[in-house]
Amino acid sequence: MKSLKYTLQYGIILCVALFASCKKDDVETDNKDEGQIDLADYYIIGRRPAQLSNGQTVQIPYIINFDEYGKASLLRESGKPFTFKGGKIRIDGTMVFTLENNEITAYEDVLKRYPFTTYSLQKKAAKNQLNGASYQGNWNNIAKTFSVFTFHPDTYDEKSGAIYPFSGNYKLIANSAATSNTPDASAANYAEYDIVLIDGKLEVTCHKKNLIGGSSEIFTYGVFTKAP
Repeated sequence: MKSLKYTLQYGIILCVALFASCKKDDVETDNKDEGQIDLADYYIIGRRPAQLSNGQTVQIPYIINFDEYGKASLLRESGKPFTFKGGKIRIDGTMVFTLENNEITAYEDVLKRYPFTTYSLQKKAAKNQLNGASYQGNWNNIAKTFSVFTFHPDTYDEKSGAIYPFSGNYKLIANSAATSNTPDASAANYAEYDIVLIDGKLEVTCHKKNLIGGSSEIFTYGVFTKAP
């Protein structure tokens, strides 16, 4: 009788464990169809229109990163829930991407907040693509037209002329992009950088604010090629 009692107890414990495991699998697969790619291994990259401080309209880069917790993040925005079913990626009721053979074939800006002009699904690189690289090029509409960016594992330097006006930490995104909030050496200016590797080049937007004696702001953009 004692052995039968223990057998029944073990059987009940096993059933409970199996039920919990099945429920966990249901949660993990609830936001995507069976057999589809795992979006946590991918990101969406492309361009959207933006107006610089001088009134010029340019196409600036964006990146949407998918994480393993069912959230999609657009650069500086907080993560939004997404689903991936029936070949469609739906992000928080605001964006819908249609996929065929793991390529984006259509995009709907549901609430007219994200007017993306290009979009591409890319697989994440295994390691940081910025680390150890330098990029040089020109800004569009500010006095320091030529700059060189040099990246380290989690920091960067921007050299303009003979000085390093900005250097600091960056937050890596999908191993192919980054954001950085950095004061310059004199602490007179503060810059928000959005940095994206796209089509083999480094594309950077910079929102620069004067912290001392004024409220002037500059929003600019530049394209930088890999230095030899």
